Amino acid sequence: MCDGSKAKLDDTTEIASLNEGERYKFLGVLENLKQDDKMALQQAAEKYLQKVSVIWSSPLSDWNKVNATNQFALPTLSYLMWTQTWPIAELKQIDRETRKILTENGGRHPTSSNAVLYLPRKMGGRGLRSIEMEYKLTKIKAALKVYENHDPMIGTVRSFDEKASERGHQSLGKDAVGYARELNLELKLLYPQSTCFTVEGDEIPNKQIKKALKDAQVNILRKEVENQKWEGKLFADRWKDEDLHKACFSWMHDWKTAPTHTVAGIQELYQQLLPTKLYLAKKVRTLDTHDYTCRMCGKEPESVAHVLAGCGAIAQSKYVERHNSVLRILFFEILTKYKLLPREDYAWYKPIKPKPVYVDDKVRALWDVPLFADTTQVRANRIDVQFIDKTERKVILIEMSCPWISNRAVKAEEKTRKYGPLRLELKRQYPGYQLTQHNIIMDVLGGYSEDVRKSIQSLVGERSQLVLKKMQKAMLTSTLNIARSMKILDHEH
Repeated sequence: MCDGSKAKLDDTTEIASLNEGERYKFLGVLENLKQDDKMALQQAAEKYLQKVSVIWSSPLSDWNKVNATNQFALPTLSYLMWTQTWPIAELKQIDRETRKILTENGGRHPTSSNAVLYLPRKMGGRGLRSIEMEYKLTKIKAALKVYENHDPMIGTVRSFDEKASERGHQSLGKDAVGYARELNLELKLLYPQSTCFTVEGDEIPNKQIKKALKDAQVNILRKEVENQKWEGKLFADRWKDEDLHKACFSWMHDWKTAPTHTVAGIQELYQQLLPTKLYLAKKVRTLDTHDYTCRMCGKEPESVAHVLAGCGAIAQSKYVERHNSVLRILFFEILTKYKLLPREDYAWYKPIKPKPVYVDDKVRALWDVPLFADTTQVRANRIDVQFIDKTERKVILIEMSCPWISNRAVKAEEKTRKYGPLRLELKRQYPGYQLTQHNIIMDVLGGYSEDVRKSIQSLVGERSQLVLKKMQKAMLTSTLNIARSMKILDHEH
């Protein structure tokens, strides 16, 4: 005011009330006489699905799409979950709409496992967070905060919630206990400290309850996958394989630039959704025939395992190309170690063909060169890679194989036995040299054993982890190329 006096409201001034049907927002939540839960869910879900659609139709990598969905789209809903009470059926519908968007944008196969989609990437899943499960976990966390908070105002909320539960009305505490029970946990909400027990009766320390909830969620998803005899079979085999190195699925979280169609394609192979004759006849039942023989070789039943690792018609073309693309990564790394090549970051995806011989006055390296033996007993005389180190007086033999996931151990034994006569011949040719054969067995879906990791570590030292990651990428993309050839054949028929 000009005279410096304070403005005052006239006694007759009134604040207008809301008319019927009108709403206002408080902290982003629609309000009228009470919170409008249904309208809040409807508007938040619409915004969430719009964001998901933009993310999954973008050129982002698969890892970034999943991360963006979890970090940027999901908070549109999760921000409201603490105070809203939403029907689980509607949250499941939002999850279905999310999966539909992913499918329409090539992010997943239409019949792929929902549980795999929500499993952590370190276990082979996609790492997407479910709206339904996020809501249930949020309600459990909210109940823990209410029942453990010492604030007197929160105590009023807690008292109101307890009375609502006693009278049979819906309450935060009752919902939280029910959701925890779905995760096979028994939650007891008490002031000032709640407790939680496993189905076996073991008490979970208070500070570990939130971690136990996440672990329980993963266990539920894992059991669901294991019970899926078709889509989950290969995942279950992986998890039970004691010989398998734990980095089997490392590509899922380390390969952050992998495009969505690559990840979705590999997931399709893991879930055995390749349109083979066995899949069409046994799974989707669209093939009315009892002739399951392979359309390429005409000998064995056409299954995922046969197409990727057992078809004789492509053994000398596609399989050899895959074998070489994986092995050359290790070969080039050892060449640079011996300074037979300059230190460069040889891209795993470039089709660089190694020369047969690399040599200097200290080391001689051979790529797929046969050994001319003095004795006729050596029938298998073409080992993949040889290094003759004159300085350290040692011969290194490297043999690579890309079998089906259940045949790694068999292949390792077969390679050792097959080249026994060759090793004897080399000992005659290089007396006094230490001779070592390394069997690098990596299955068609990128799995390998601890022995393989140790072999590569002994060959390339501290760069072994990097080399293994490159080899795994080369293996998976080559296998995916074979699978796509199979799809083209399916379309032609």
